[in-house]
Amino acid sequence: MKRQYKWIVGMVLGIAASGMFSAASAAPITGTVLAGFTGLPLRNCQGTYCGELAKLPFRQPLNILVNDREGWAYVDVAGTGQRGWVCLDNTTQ
Repeated sequence: MKRQYKWIVGMVLGIAASGMFSAASAAPITGTVLAGFTGLPLRNCQGTYCGELAKLPFRQPLNILVNDREGWAYVDVAGTGQRGWVCLDNTTQ
């Protein structure tokens, strides 16, 4: 009986934990982010197959105009007037 009880408790805790993490990651990133590395590609569409418009310097401020909620954002590059898409995985807040 103890083994079954531990299994049930483990399942309940696992489900609860996964719900907390998915809720936290569901919040869209908005506002301003920074380029996470030197040479971050500013692209003409969402995807690594899209053309590069520019390579951004490390910690370049980027104002998010559209967040597609799938990991890409259409941004305005602060101070340059350039606009394009960046992968949010490669940015910091």
